[in-house]
This record gives sequence, C-alpha cells and structure tokens, in this order.
Amino acid sequence: MKTVLRISLLLLLTLTLIGCVSPVRVDYDRAAAPKLQNYKCFAVDSRELGNNYPSIALSPIVDRRIERALKAELLAKGFSQDCATPDFRVAFNTAQKTITELNDLGIGATPYRRSPDRGYGGYSNIHIDQYQEGSFIIDIIDMQSKELVWRGAYVKRLGWQAPTDAEIRAIIVETLAQFPPAG
Repeated sequence: MKTVLRISLLLLLTLTLIGCVSPVRVDYDRAAAPKLQNYKCFAVDSRELGNNYPSIALSPIVDRRIERALKAELLAKGFSQDCATPDFRVAFNTAQKTITELNDLGIGATPYRRSPDRGYGGYSNIHIDQYQEGSFIIDIIDMQSKELVWRGAYVKRLGWQAPTDAEIRAIIVETLAQFPPAG
C-alpha cells in the first residue's frame, strides 16, 4: 500500500513539474551583464526598421500592439524613453513553423484475431497532429557596441485569430521579466 502511495505521489509531482515548463527562453551576453544593469534609456525599433528581417510575419495592427506593449513594460520597469542617445534599442521579430506530432495510441485490435478488413494481427491507431507554432523574439541591442546583448523568445501554438492587446502584453511581461538579468 505504501508503495502505491509513493508511486502516486511521484507521478503527481512529475505531472506538476511538467505543467510548469515555461514558453520563455532567454539568452544574454554574460560579459555584458554588468552593463545591462546600468541601462537607463531605450528606443523601440519601428516597423520600417523591422523590415530588414526576412521572416517577419506581422500585420501592422499586431505590430503597433507589440510596440505599445514593449514601451509600456519598459517604462514600468523604470527605463526612460526621453533621451537624446538611448543606451539600448529594442527590436522584435516573429517566426512560425509547422509542427507535426505523431502519436501511436496503441493496438486497436486484439493480436492474432481475424479482423474483416485487416486480416490477422493487430493494427496501430496512429494520430497525426499538425499545427503552427509561433515564436515572438525580443532583442536588446547595446547602442555603444552595436551588438546584441540580450534575447528573449516566447514560443506557443498559434490560434486562428490575432492576439489581443492583453495577450500581447502578457507575453511581453513574461518575456521581459528576466531583463535585465541579475548580475
């Protein structure tokens, strides 16, 4: 009985930890980390500057939502936008790809039993799921060195509708939660 209880608790803990996987990935230049702590002023690249990226897949409506949310979140973090020369620039990009998942749901018929349309033996019940996965990428570029010093990416399964202001804001808040990185 104790073994069953322990296995049940271990399974519950495993499922809980699997559910805590974050869609956010962050990478930054470790050597530039002290410099990131001293940033005060920023500028957000506009849509025109973003056109330099070949894989951009945004509508102008979503683009404006992202710009507004980025500015609001950086201002909320204490950065300023009113300066002659910003310490860093913020660029953003999106990408999407098709994901195919193949799931074998097990044997559909009893092995070695004759099935009218499949003959003898079992058959696999295979389910194929294909969907679009989108990545939203925020880049922080140091204006002094003109180099990328921080990148945050948020990955999620795409739906049929464009994200709302609230959804975009939540994604940006979650991604920028790790900016600037702790020393």
